[in-house]
Amino acid sequence: MMLRSRSTNANNIMAGNLPAKPGDALAKRGRKPAVIDENVMKGEPKAKRAALCDLSNAISNVLIDSSKKNINVEKKQITNKRGSKRSNSASELSVIPESENKDASIIEIPVEDPCPSYDFDSECANDPFSVHMFALDIFKYGRAREKVFQVSDYMKAQKFVRKENRAILCDWMVEIQETFELNHETLYLAVKLVDMYLECETNTPKSELQLIACAALFVASKFDERSPPLIDDFLYVTDETFSREDLIKMEMKLLKTVGYDLGAPLSYSFVRRYARTCRADMATLTLARYILETSLLFYEFVGTSESRLAAACFLLALKMKSKNATWTPVLHKYSGYRQDEIEPLMSEVNHMMHVRKAKYSNLETVASKYDHEVFYYSASVPLLEDKFDVEKPVQAPLGQGF
Repeated sequence: MMLRSRSTNANNIMAGNLPAKPGDALAKRGRKPAVIDENVMKGEPKAKRAALCDLSNAISNVLIDSSKKNINVEKKQITNKRGSKRSNSASELSVIPESENKDASIIEIPVEDPCPSYDFDSECANDPFSVHMFALDIFKYGRAREKVFQVSDYMKAQKFVRKENRAILCDWMVEIQETFELNHETLYLAVKLVDMYLECETNTPKSELQLIACAALFVASKFDERSPPLIDDFLYVTDETFSREDLIKMEMKLLKTVGYDLGAPLSYSFVRRYARTCRADMATLTLARYILETSLLFYEFVGTSESRLAAACFLLALKMKSKNATWTPVLHKYSGYRQDEIEPLMSEVNHMMHVRKAKYSNLETVASKYDHEVFYYSASVPLLEDKFDVEKPVQAPLGQGF
């Protein structure tokens, strides 16, 4: 990994060696760090991003009138700024509230099993890591938890941040994830934490976005990584644009804002589950991951159910591999979605892939990352024909987003 442990730092200092820059990790695969500079003409030479340091130059101003909601704190309950209440009782935490299961975005496993002859989890009985006895309930519980982490259309209340600013930030977070060689779950959780934070902190200045992203990655790394980055690593890749104390304070503020609940259901986990149940090959799964990771840049899908978005991305990947591909009864069984329920969202996701090239052509980190043999050159797979005009804004279908 590119992370610098305390002992490695000491050895480097004694030997007079400087640590490698983040771009070196990308160079090993024949790539250069992405450079975002709208003021540079195409014919001019482009400088490398030496330390991934300052995003403020790429973020512009916007003013939207807003005011924070009052925070009500009740005794014996943890009330975060997002307004969700979680009991401290262990017995209550083991039960999914009935109100959560009534949410329209939560799709239960079909009452009539569309594929009764197939039991994927039973076939995994010899794999101790699959926990086959609980797998179905785990993902059912994950879908039920989606409502707890549902993010509202917070950009309407943000005074200084626009969705374009968020896209730039997420592109940078992908580059940090690759530089530190973090798990993809860490990236997805960090982006989720950023959205949950911005939903509450409507007066967030653009100058704090990078600090918020680093705090989110730091928290997510502690939650998911066996060897999380050190604070010094984040200070290094940002060229020390903020201090150690700033990062620690933001970490505490972030955790308090989201209510210390980090167990968010992630679309990345769902898409992997779908691929495993239908025995998809790694090339198809990786293509779905490329599409899903591209969707992180688009604020328009922040309010979409994680499990539904994963299903739409996986269906698109199947059709990009074979135009005659369908959503099989097995996928219906283990996702809880029929093909007609996810096809409208799949069309919007395909439109998103076309718009990314036109609107966010300067944000190439995800595309360049997946345009490599390690990722089966997924970014080079031809897209489906776009049924919408490229000028049409990206938006989730009615009832499946904001």
